[in-house]
Amino acid sequence: MSLHALRSPLKNAVLRPIALNNAAVPVSRYTTKAATEDQPANDIATWDDYFKLRKKRRVYELVSCVPSTIAPAMGSISYFANLEIDPFTTFFGMDPVMASALATVGAGFAGFMAGPVVGNLLFKAMNNKLVPSMDRRDKEFYEHIKANRADARLNSIRNPVPDYYGEKIQSVADYRAWLRKQREHYRKGVFGGNTDDLDN
Repeated sequence: MSLHALRSPLKNAVLRPIALNNAAVPVSRYTTKAATEDQPANDIATWDDYFKLRKKRRVYELVSCVPSTIAPAMGSISYFANLEIDPFTTFFGMDPVMASALATVGAGFAGFMAGPVVGNLLFKAMNNKLVPSMDRRDKEFYEHIKANRADARLNSIRNPVPDYYGEKIQSVADYRAWLRKQREHYRKGVFGGNTDDLDN
């Protein structure tokens, strides 16, 4: 399914059956089969398949945050627990216990920030045949988001841009809902005018 088709409700009409050898056969049956035959074996055939893989990748990133946060934090705790510290010595002007606590928190936070990167690398390793196709779909999806999202100049506390980067989109239905929210945000932001008036 093309995301361009979702922008116009008229383009979303269901294909009507046609008569073939006196039997009604849906056109979509043959177009889908032909499209499937033309698709490379390792290509992502539809946007639904892409969103499923995108959701799976997000799960990898979130799950990876747990060990990547715990491991450096526990390592820091173990290091400072076995370190002989002179109670009269200061680290960067701070008490040794306070300094070690801050270092432990910092290590855990750094690991948490690295979690999505680790998860993404793991996802690519587990789905290496789909990586080129996934990268193409990511780029195309971002171009759709960039072209259809509301103008950032219309952002305000009372009317914030909804999901500016499309991070919450996990299906074609979510994309349709996202488009509606962008149009609604635009109407509220311009009050019947247009974005050209913002430059004046």
